[in-house]
Amino acid sequence: MSNVAAKPYPGPFEFSLKNCEADLVDLAPGAMAHLRFEHDGLADVFAELAQSIPALGEDAGNLPKVHQRILDANVSIDKLAVHEVVLAKALEVVRESRAKKVHERENDIAAIVDSVKSTARRGGDEAVLAAFEKTIKYNAQVAEKAAKTRRKNAEAAKPADPNG
Repeated sequence: MSNVAAKPYPGPFEFSLKNCEADLVDLAPGAMAHLRFEHDGLADVFAELAQSIPALGEDAGNLPKVHQRILDANVSIDKLAVHEVVLAKALEVVRESRAKKVHERENDIAAIVDSVKSTARRGGDEAVLAAFEKTIKYNAQVAEKAAKTRRKNAEAAKPADPNG
């Protein structure tokens, strides 16, 4: 079992993007790097447009239509932002849950290895070790890698031979 604290996820467990279906797009990889993004002061711009467009929009070049596109985009952006928060949390929970299950599975494999080694030691039966050879080797990978790294670091820390 895991010694990592966890609590049950309260949900939601079902998601629908139907209310923003018309707004959803799938961009090519890297395409977001070419998109513009919002800056500080956007609320001030919205306030100014709300006053200036009705008063001077037609005189300034048919801006009411463009302003309406901005207002429509705001509605879509707000809906997408809500979905983004919910889905980001759900993705986080799924990743954490998967990682915890992997951790617990690895602990269970280690418990099997410990039991097999203990049984083989107590009973002197090497056949038991042979039957679990791949499991024992799998479980030892991290320790072997750590030992190799320690040896490599120890070699690198040795002073160079001046007669070398």
